[in-house]
Amino acid sequence: MLLRACLLMLVVLLASCQQVPEPDKRVTAQIIDDGKDYTFEAGEGLYQVRFNYTGENWTHADVAAIRIDTRRPIAILPQQYTQPGKMMPGATVKGRSIGKLWNQITQQEMARRLTDKGFFVLTPSIQMYGEDLNGYQGFEHFIAGVHKGNKHVQTILLTADAHIANQQNPLPGAQMLVTGTNERNRDWEALIQQHIAPFYAQAGLGNRGARVRGGHSDEEGSSAAWHPLIERAAEYGATVSILEVSRAIDIVEKAGSMEQGRQWAASLFDAIAAAMTEWSCQQGYELDDCEVF
Repeated sequence: MLLRACLLMLVVLLASCQQVPEPDKRVTAQIIDDGKDYTFEAGEGLYQVRFNYTGENWTHADVAAIRIDTRRPIAILPQQYTQPGKMMPGATVKGRSIGKLWNQITQQEMARRLTDKGFFVLTPSIQMYGEDLNGYQGFEHFIAGVHKGNKHVQTILLTADAHIANQQNPLPGAQMLVTGTNERNRDWEALIQQHIAPFYAQAGLGNRGARVRGGHSDEEGSSAAWHPLIERAAEYGATVSILEVSRAIDIVEKAGSMEQGRQWAASLFDAIAAAMTEWSCQQGYELDDCEVF
């Protein structure tokens, strides 16, 4: 019994040491000169962005287009959660903030799968720009800039939902949050839902599917607003979603811990990667897995 427990701890420890795959260093990013002056510049290298921000028009990204020099489909897997005590620590389970941990796990797992499938994967994190409101502006505008500068970009952020309902989230749980202020891409949403349905049936969890995150405020940075990460990017391409895998307490209950959620949700990660791959194949990209669909 003790040996089994030790082996399990070793598996979890090794999994937690995984890193996000390094992007191809031959690929460069170019900020397009559109003749406009931008007040702010943030990030470095592939993750550099130029934008304007006045505190108004929070659904709009006044950003220079960022062209990625690749012929591969682009996937953006953001890491938006901060350390406890900062802006967005995420859901809490038994007094432990797990937003950043779960976001790191999902980012690592999805990045590995999508890189293997032939995507060029970008993994921006809030830590690259600063764990405050100004940092979020750079972070969110970068994602929007990539959507603006490239024909085919998919952005998926996998999170774990809180379990306490509030006005903005009356029914916590599995759901796919999508744009509410731009034209939706319902075909893309349906494809994602089609692929992930078997996981939720097997896990015995309800899934509300794709929905707009209702807003009660037009104040920049307000949690009562439509989610600015989604809205800013969706202005230039609606293939962007924050996907709540489930309530965080459900992951702990079913997997044993947030760390063990890496293995518990493996088939979900596989399904999302397959859906994103099928979508890219439909757009004319020649990936190895295209013949499967």
